[in-house]
Amino acid sequence: MAVRTDAMLGIDLILVTDDGAAQMPGDSSEIQSRSSEPVRAFTAQSHSKPPRESTRHVGTPPVIPDSFFDEHEPQASRLSNLQDHHARSCSNLLDNVPDHPMVFGEGDSNASLMFIGEAPGTEEERHGRPFAGRAGVKLDEMIKAMGLQREDVYITNALKFRPPGNRPSEPGDFEWCGPYLAAQVRIIRPDVIVVLGGPASKLILGSPLGITSLRGKWASYNDVDLMPTFHPAYLLRNPTLEVRGQVWKDLQEVMKRLGLPLPARG
Repeated sequence: MAVRTDAMLGIDLILVTDDGAAQMPGDSSEIQSRSSEPVRAFTAQSHSKPPRESTRHVGTPPVIPDSFFDEHEPQASRLSNLQDHHARSCSNLLDNVPDHPMVFGEGDSNASLMFIGEAPGTEEERHGRPFAGRAGVKLDEMIKAMGLQREDVYITNALKFRPPGNRPSEPGDFEWCGPYLAAQVRIIRPDVIVVLGGPASKLILGSPLGITSLRGKWASYNDVDLMPTFHPAYLLRNPTLEVRGQVWKDLQEVMKRLGLPLPARG
């Protein structure tokens, strides 16, 4: 089955050759995003930064009860119960970001493919779902380029809340949220995980390396094959042929691992 990649990449079909080079037919005119939402310029509002809020980590990280892994219970029910448990029991969430809604995850509870970002943003909090807004539209396009729909995969974040003051995530945050992510993975049992962006990759892999060093290289998380790649928001900010070719190459590696048909070349 031929799968066009123009929806993901915003241009005519891009092919990635065996040596990793990206080729594009036609002219090299400026690439426009196909997102249905208007492109908004990001401008600095102030030259001063607000003081960074610290996070109080009290007690010990959560331990997920074994009852959530009872395979006699449907996976969707176990995920729903895990979400309720997180909302009630996570002191990191309740003590540090009580006014921020939790965004747990959505999708097929029996998905073979799982996408993980860093943490919810304002759009995700507003809609109550991971990867909303323009980055979510771009992720949907990436998924469609693989021959899938959003409903076929499971999407979540390493952190289920936006850190205080919208600061960057810290390892201490993942120490508390990590057990819930690990439980999600254990319940869903995907064949492959795609981690989106450097912050999420660093949290999950515990690596000091940036995404340019991590992307395109297979890793593992809780015995599940894991592929780091660029975040959809990075694709929107840097819609170059090189970046889009790199992302598409990463996704093709995932497709091969899952046994999905690759697009016809021509």
